[in-house]
Amino acid sequence: MNPRQDIYKASREGQDKYTYFLLAAAGAAIAFAVTQSQTATLSWSKLPLALAVLSWAFSFYAGCRQLRDVANVMSANYDMLRVQEGIHPQYPNHPQVLEIIEEAVRKLADKTGRWGVWQFRFLILGAVFYVLWHVTEMALRTPGLTVPYLGYS
Repeated sequence: MNPRQDIYKASREGQDKYTYFLLAAAGAAIAFAVTQSQTATLSWSKLPLALAVLSWAFSFYAGCRQLRDVANVMSANYDMLRVQEGIHPQYPNHPQVLEIIEEAVRKLADKTGRWGVWQFRFLILGAVFYVLWHVTEMALRTPGLTVPYLGYS
């Protein structure tokens, strides 16, 4: 392999590891929230926890979409290279065909990047909701403290 391919491969592997790390973090956060609320009853004070779990679920979904879309981009890139070399079984090496494929690859790549951004955002949003839930529960256990947005003390 040439140095450019080595750099691309290392970059791609690093991005995949990051995506898998965020997937694992979202899954672990959901599991932790479930264990923290096993004996809980339904009440309005649990709403931030529900929103945290929902955010983490969206993060997990976005990560899965990220991985799937990256695979689609890689496949489209491979097809584009085959067309450029004139060895693709369905499409000839024609400038218009190449232009259409390049545009499709570009759109797929842009979309893939957006899923990765949303994966991270939802993970952080879930953490914010989790901390809000934890502070709410602490406030509810504090004698004499009123929590106005819950309507009771």
